[in-house]
Amino acid sequence: MIRRRTLGSPAGALAAAVLAVGCAGGHPAAPRQAPATAVSAPPASLVRVPRPDYASPASVAAAFYAAWAGVDTVHDTPGSFAARCAPLSTPALERQLADSQPPTAVWQQMRAARMVSLVQVRAVTRPEGAPAPTASAAYLRVYATRVTVTASGRTTAGDGVTLRLARTGGRWLVSAILFY
Repeated sequence: MIRRRTLGSPAGALAAAVLAVGCAGGHPAAPRQAPATAVSAPPASLVRVPRPDYASPASVAAAFYAAWAGVDTVHDTPGSFAARCAPLSTPALERQLADSQPPTAVWQQMRAARMVSLVQVRAVTRPEGAPAPTASAAYLRVYATRVTVTASGRTTAGDGVTLRLARTGGRWLVSAILFY
């Protein structure tokens, strides 16, 4: 499930490890917001999540990826991740993400490095070989550019993830993170 990256510095390796452990593993869950509530991060956070159109699986996938992959250790806490992902996830995925948060030491190392890692979604497509979308399920691949800044420098890399979305209660939500 872990995609290998070479970011060229110890901070880059730390960022890759956290993304593999922290983002894929999840963070503590926050209360779910009502569907009409805007998806947002704490005011000071540099992570920006676009407002999703819950009628569009591609829109929800793009917003989820920005929430899931964005890290701002300068302004956020480990729980900020959960607050961003909760309104875009099914209850089962939300529980799965909450059950495996990154070790405190990893977050502290990233915070000491002042790591901020932001993504810009470039495209959302149906992955080759994926089942055709139905009225209740869709598989989508999100392609993005990741910019990671630490006290030791800046790196830019291509990034992405494949997601399964489910139509729940009249809106699309991410139900699984398949691979990245």
